[in-house]
Amino acid sequence: MKPQAPQAWLAEIFCSIQGEGPLVGVRQVFVRFAGCHRRCRFCDTPAAVLHEPAKFTVQAASGADREENNPVTVPSLLALLEKFRPAQPHSLSFTGGEPLLQAEFLRAALPRLRRAGWRCYLETSGDLWRELASVLPYVDHVAMDIKLPSVSGQAGAWVAHRKFLKLCAAARAAAFVKIVVGRATAEPELRRAARLVAAVAPQAPVILQPATPHAGVRAPLPQQLQRWQQLALAAGLQDVRVIPQCHVVLRQR
Repeated sequence: MKPQAPQAWLAEIFCSIQGEGPLVGVRQVFVRFAGCHRRCRFCDTPAAVLHEPAKFTVQAASGADREENNPVTVPSLLALLEKFRPAQPHSLSFTGGEPLLQAEFLRAALPRLRRAGWRCYLETSGDLWRELASVLPYVDHVAMDIKLPSVSGQAGAWVAHRKFLKLCAAARAAAFVKIVVGRATAEPELRRAARLVAAVAPQAPVILQPATPHAGVRAPLPQQLQRWQQLALAAGLQDVRVIPQCHVVLRQR
């Protein structure tokens, strides 16, 4: 019996401006995967938490959306992405949800996308290290979260975060760490995160991202951001930046 080809459940595909991290401002095609194992308080894509939705949306050249059926195969994804070539994107951003929950599909798709000339950017919660190991050779940029319990409302994943970052460091991957901070950030947690990165990959850029206020999550005060950046640098990090969600400011998708 012929094995079934890998399939993926998506939430949407669209072209926009990257609004987070050191690549802020570049043009990307976003492939948003459906489903997530986390339930962070500050999540700004709650619709993508749904596992295995029947439909997903694709941005048309006119800017409007059309619906497509889930799941998708690798050839069908490649065909959909080719229609975005005229937009001259810098790279593909695989986001979610959590794309590494569908690592089998990524293992099949990423090599073909690389051969087709696409650069691949992976945005992830930074705790599924086993799944990362199988796709890391085909990823050009890794945007890894470290979730602070005081901000996310979720249990910490410190051991998994360390293993994840170690894999990136061993592969010399172009990885950066994003830490969402809010008014209620617990400084011991932030200090622990900074020391973790300093011990494993001190050269990796660390982005302190002020939470965009919603659903009871308050933005940090200006003096908090100043103190926390200094705290992270004092822990031995070489590159600590404070960058908000710029796509929100620019009213981009």
